[in-house]
Order: sequence, then C-alpha cells, then structure tokens
Amino acid sequence: MNLNDPVAARAALEQAMASGSPEAIAAAAMTNLWPLYSSHHDLLMRAVERLPSPVLDRYLALRIVHPMTPLLALTHRPFKPLIDPDEARTLSAEEFDFLAVAQMVAFRLSGDVAAAAVCAQRLLERLASVDAEWHQRTDGPLWFAHLQVGSTYLLSGDSRRALLEFARARELGRHSIQPDAERFALSRLALAHALRGSLDDARAALDEAAREPDPSPAHERSVQATEATTEALIAVDRMSDDLELRLARLEPYHSVEMTWPFTLLARARALVSQHRPSEAIEVTELAQESHPRQHGSVANDIVAAVSVEALLAMGDEVTARRLADDRARCGPMTRLASVRVDLHLGRLDAATRDLRRLAGESPLGPRLHAERVMLSAWLELARNGRVSHHTALAVARAASTGHVRRLIASMPRQLLDAVRERLDDQTGPQLDRSVDGLELRDLPNRSTLTESERRVLYALPLHSTVADLASQFHVSPNTIKSQLKSIYRKLGCSTRNEAIELSALFLTNVTDDRAVRTS
Repeated sequence: MNLNDPVAARAALEQAMASGSPEAIAAAAMTNLWPLYSSHHDLLMRAVERLPSPVLDRYLALRIVHPMTPLLALTHRPFKPLIDPDEARTLSAEEFDFLAVAQMVAFRLSGDVAAAAVCAQRLLERLASVDAEWHQRTDGPLWFAHLQVGSTYLLSGDSRRALLEFARARELGRHSIQPDAERFALSRLALAHALRGSLDDARAALDEAAREPDPSPAHERSVQATEATTEALIAVDRMSDDLELRLARLEPYHSVEMTWPFTLLARARALVSQHRPSEAIEVTELAQESHPRQHGSVANDIVAAVSVEALLAMGDEVTARRLADDRARCGPMTRLASVRVDLHLGRLDAATRDLRRLAGESPLGPRLHAERVMLSAWLELARNGRVSHHTALAVARAASTGHVRRLIASMPRQLLDAVRERLDDQTGPQLDRSVDGLELRDLPNRSTLTESERRVLYALPLHSTVADLASQFHVSPNTIKSQLKSIYRKLGCSTRNEAIELSALFLTNVTDDRAVRTS
C-alpha cells in the first residue's frame, strides 16, 4: 500500500477514474487510501460515491468512508461487518490493519461500542506484535489508528485508557506529514480531560490545538465538533458567562459525529442548571431516538443520568427512582444520580450502599469524585443533622477549584450552610467565593412517617377502600382518613395511586420489621 505519497495516490486514482471501471477505481482507492483520505479527501469522496454497492461490499474500508454509511447506520441499516478468515489470509499486514480500523469504526457507527472496544484491543495487540512497515513509520497513519482506538475507549466509558491513546496519537502526530494530525489528537485529548473534570488540562490542550494549523477537509467537522463540545462541557461545569454562546456552537442532537453523547451531556445539564428540566428531557429523548445504542456505550450512562437528574428537578421522584433502578448498571454517572434520588427520598441505607460500592470501584475522574464527596456529605447531614470538620474540608476543597459550580448549584442549601459552619476563617471565605452567584435549592421537606402511618402505607396496595383498611387495623375510617392525609403530605403526593408507587421506594429503606406489619 502507498502510505505517504499523496502525489502518486492522486495520479493513480485519477487514472482509474478515467478508465470508468468500478473495480479499477476501488483497487486504486484502496491501495492509496491513506494519502487520498488525508490529502485528497474530496477526490476520494467523488470516487467512492461512483462505486456500486456490490463493489463497496468487497472493500470494507471504502464503505466506511462513503458519506452515506454513517447516515444509514443511524437509521435502519446497522453496519457490523465481519472479516472473512479466508480473505484475511490474502491481505498484506497493512491492508489487514486498515480493515481492522474500518471494522472498529463500523461497529461504533452502529452503536455496538462493546464490539468496537474488542476490535480496538485486538488492533493494539497487532500494532505491538505484528511486523508491518507502517507500525514503525512516524510519517504514516499510526497516529490515526491510536486516535481511533482512543475514541472507541472514550465511547465505552474508559476515559483513562482514552487519554493514553490520545496522548500517544499526539506524540506521533508531531512527526506526521499530515499538518492537522496534532490538532485532531489535541482536540480529543481535551475532550477526554473535560469529561473527567480536569478542566485546566482540557483548557491547556484546547489552547495548544488553537496554535496548530486548521484541520484538513477529512477532519474539519470532527475537530470542530470535538472542540465545541469540550468548550461547552467546561462552560457548563464552571457556569461561565459565555455558556449560551458555547451551547449555540454545538452539533445538533442528530449529529453523526462520535461526540454526540458528550454534546448531549453538556446541553442537558445546562438546561437542568437553568431550571428547564422538561427541555432537558426533550433533547435527551430526541438524541437517544436518533442514534443506535447498545450495551457497552457511555451514551447509555449519559442518557440515564441526565434523565434522572432532569426528572428530579421536575419533582417526579417516582419516575426518577424507577429509571435509576432500571439503568443501575449503565455506569458511574447513573449510579451517582441514583444516590441523589435516594437522598431525596430519604433512603439513606440505599444511598450508603451505592456510595460504598462506587468508592470500591476503579478510580473516578475528578468530577465524579467531587460529586461522590458532596453526596457523601449530604448523606452525613441527613443521618446526623450536621457534617464533620473533615467532611466540610473535603467539600470546600472540591468547591475551591471553580470546576464544579454546576454541581454545587445542584446541592441543597442546607448542606452548604452546614459545611460553612464547620470551616475556619480562612477556608470559609474561600467557600463563599466558590458559591457566590449560585442559586441554591432547599432540601425536600420529607417528614418521617410514624409506625402506624408506615403500616397503612404498606397495606395500601392490598386494600382498595378506607373501610377495608380500617377493618384490617381495627380502627375507625376517620382515623385511616387522617393517616392517609398525613401520608400524602409527608410524601409530597396527592392521590392514592401516587402513594402506592412511592410506597415501594419509601419502604425499601425500612429495616425495622415492626414498621411494615399490616396487622
């Protein structure tokens, strides 16, 4: 394969196109794929668009670069190609590697990120063990392979491994003959940092990228989408004054770019922070309906987490709890959102279990770690009526970075007041500056049910009338009516059906058997 001679590549493809033979065009395009893709992208697109489907089906890499492939993968035609073992034996090492990269991207386009991650791991193993010329050349597409592997890891939720691959792509890009190689790698590196919450590192990478040449036509939209998404994520977390400007530059919800889940994360969380949760639900539903999603994609974690956060902001705790239970295995963002629901509902034992589980898993990024710290402080306040000096310092340290203002704004006012009371004259003013200008919310006012009220609540699904309940507990109907009125008030609901829905959530936290007896 021709890996780094764009002049010869253009001449070969133009000669094949002049012949009018689809087979000749496909063979020339495949043999010169990398220099055509990186240096003569428009010519390559014109050539590929002329190829009939039967020919494209035999050239997986050309099918991937066809402009219709990502659009069809979003709708009704998932593209999950398998490599035929007999055909693979006839390919050179370079051809097989290009096929492996194309297969990984194809699975990603079709939403099967778990399969794409398997392809990524296999490709890395080949790069480390198989003897091929381009594996040792700095002026070939090696940087691009590592960038695509990193993008796959990022979509699978493994931002730590993604960072390593993007950093490797950036170093290789320094030596590449493609002028935009470093720019592309830096943009993805910045995105990974922003997703983890390392906002200073994200900003530094963006600033470096801005000093690089403009992206080539092959990468222009991808780079612009990545940089715009990173800027928006930074602005959302910092609650910056330019937030609206950053959001306006994002790709639409139906974008074919791999950044769409992260764009959704920025857009939905911005809407929740602006007290527009119903709009956050709307954009989340539109985005998830516009893209195929399967097990193993961070998109599932993002969709579930922002949906739960928006439902809580709307006051729909029942639906939020049901969704959190259904999607508990989606990822750490959803589990933290689930803890938030538990704290709203007063399910302190459930919140404790989930926070301990999160603490024992793989290390969280700075943002998720800060959220776990603040939710743990909220739990401590709910249990003890105050927070310890150690907890207050942990919250103050997380807040002092200025990177979690959106997160702070989602915490109850009472928590920040309790933290402030435990700080000294040096750290207290620092916290005040961190929360300055934020509109804090009050804790949900959920009074504790009495033992008799718990029994009635638990028995509601079993008895359809007040008279039946009164007979069950050997009290008067008026007593049951009074207890139901108190239950509705304490649970924040207004109907019997709502109380029944909440009963399963509210009583999950009950550990005293006497509190759930029905007679």
